[in-house]
Amino acid sequence: MAIKGGQILHVSGGFIIDRIQTGGLTGINVNEDRLEELGNVEAIGTLRDVPDLTFEIESFDVTTELESILLGGINDEAPGTLFDLTQSVPINIISPFKASGAFTVDGGVVVPFLTLESMSYSFSLGDPATMNATLRGDSVFYVPGSVFEETFSGDGIVTVFSFTDGPAFKTTIGADEYFALSVTVDNVRQKLTTDFTNTNADVTFLVAPASGTDNIVVTYGSAVASTYAQGVHNIADPIGIRGRDTYLSIDGGSNWLGVQSANIDWSVSLERDEEFGNAFIVGQDFDIPEVSGSVTMKPSDVDALFTQIQAVSGITGSDIVNAAEDPPEIDIEVIILDDAGATTKTWIVPDAKFQLPQLSGSVGSKMETDFAFTSATGVLEVYTGDD
Repeated sequence: MAIKGGQILHVSGGFIIDRIQTGGLTGINVNEDRLEELGNVEAIGTLRDVPDLTFEIESFDVTTELESILLGGINDEAPGTLFDLTQSVPINIISPFKASGAFTVDGGVVVPFLTLESMSYSFSLGDPATMNATLRGDSVFYVPGSVFEETFSGDGIVTVFSFTDGPAFKTTIGADEYFALSVTVDNVRQKLTTDFTNTNADVTFLVAPASGTDNIVVTYGSAVASTYAQGVHNIADPIGIRGRDTYLSIDGGSNWLGVQSANIDWSVSLERDEEFGNAFIVGQDFDIPEVSGSVTMKPSDVDALFTQIQAVSGITGSDIVNAAEDPPEIDIEVIILDDAGATTKTWIVPDAKFQLPQLSGSVGSKMETDFAFTSATGVLEVYTGDD
């Protein structure tokens, strides 16, 4: 027997992340410095730094569920709601492992305080639309039991918050005992002994958290049994969307004909904040995002190809397109429709600048041409429904 994909879940903010194809830790990097000294033929020790973790999710989901989770939303936003990835907040992901052939959790992983580093969206004719999210963090906890993410509401008075599914298991880092594997208040990471103390029953804040609904988030593990039945997944969401339900246009025009595939990539360069006396990072932030992508076109004829080259270059009539001129900023819009013809999701790059395509042919095959682009300001707008 072996552990199968159907036994592994990824949960954040109280929501199971749906339609995941692959998901989990893909890198645990720890810088190690070996210490040596004069007069000693053996190393005297090794220093380990704060880990740098990578958590990746590939999903066929074409709703805004994941974007809502990343922005601390309610996963039930009204049509037309804008999801700005630059406003993403640190999230926890708990990964319950169900027992073979059962719904009861036998073990799990807690990966707290993850920050979004990149999000990629891919669209094609033959394969389902896919999104890939990459998050970065600094710690992972392997729990021999159930894993929990619990929220509490502050009122500015109460300082003690008890685990609903305690008593909590313990982990030790240095001389410190952690029963709460992570604690945040209003998305700000709290530090043990400085901001809070903990036992296997509760978390006690030195200063009462300010008023806020579910603004206190705690993760922990315990022996209390938890179950995840098949019905916990949102079966109303689309299973997968292919090219026939995907439309791409530029500059407010009609559907770009002949498109075979497209992708939009959003990414940032995260910078970690650390401090003396802290086994974890304080936070991660970034400057300006980068947005890029490409559109692959199979033109129906020569006229269609050169008309599209003119369109991305802002040229009309009989004027000639050249590679020396700086391309204009053009609006790109991708929409996905549901079975009833209503818009499920919209992506907009408002200021895309296209590179001119490299035209080449191959014997025995039809020409496909790539139109690559970048955003002038690094802006990607994602909407639920229409913008």
